[in-house]
Amino acid sequence: MSPYDERSLPAEIKSLGAISRDGAKSEFSLVEQENDISSWNEVLAMLELPPSCKPLIVLAVGCVAYAFLLVIGSPHFSLLTAVVLFLLTGFFADLFTAVFHFGFDYIFPYSAPILGPIAREFREHHEHPTLDPSNYTVNLTKGAYASLPLAIIGMAIGWRENDSLGVFLASGIITGMSFWALFFHQIHAYAHMGSHLHPEEFNARVAEISQLADQREQIRQFDQLFDTLPIPKMIRLLQRSRILLNPATHNLHHIKFESDFSSVNGWSDPFLNPLLRRIARHYKEKESAKRSTS
Repeated sequence: MSPYDERSLPAEIKSLGAISRDGAKSEFSLVEQENDISSWNEVLAMLELPPSCKPLIVLAVGCVAYAFLLVIGSPHFSLLTAVVLFLLTGFFADLFTAVFHFGFDYIFPYSAPILGPIAREFREHHEHPTLDPSNYTVNLTKGAYASLPLAIIGMAIGWRENDSLGVFLASGIITGMSFWALFFHQIHAYAHMGSHLHPEEFNARVAEISQLADQREQIRQFDQLFDTLPIPKMIRLLQRSRILLNPATHNLHHIKFESDFSSVNGWSDPFLNPLLRRIARHYKEKESAKRSTS
């Protein structure tokens, strides 16, 4: 018998050997689990929504239209409530896009499923801030992803056999938000210049305008810039009336990426800017500290 035969060892040492082997197996098992989790995360990170989908647009438009019919059919619907809903839904839809825009700019990692690729696209948009308003299918597809869930919720509320004012307002607000959401990226595209101005030229112009000390002068300069672009007259009128997102104020976002995150009409920016500006600077400081220590 070998002097190192396990059978000749004391029971305590045998026990330690068994523990050592079990520990090695356990460690190997943990490594396997970590590899499996890593592989699964890589698969999830590859999940992204199709950039263009006409059937989705048709479905979203149909659901939004039906949800609107339910709202209009309510005994509480009138010209006054329609105006109130227009203002409320415009504000909440704008706030909704601003919060998500902030999340895509600063919070969601590229590795997140579905949201990660969107975050990457948003941050790349900072480097190449051109969007094409004539690409209706892509713009409306992006809107449909946000609009369809809201329209379904609006329909679900509208189907309730309850004629109370609260149910009407809830259904009307969600449905109105679904309408704004459907067109949010088309509106955002009009707030840029499409393919009419080269990204490098635009970035240079933004850098030049950002040097101006007075924000009102910055807005005036942006207004002049966009007046030279072939934006449809009706769209430009709605932009100047602040019913749709005004390029002059939206492009303040592209100076420091700390404010003016909204993508519908800008109504929520005065309320969100003080908070989001502070949080954005906090994230920037964390990122700067991380880079300096690495």
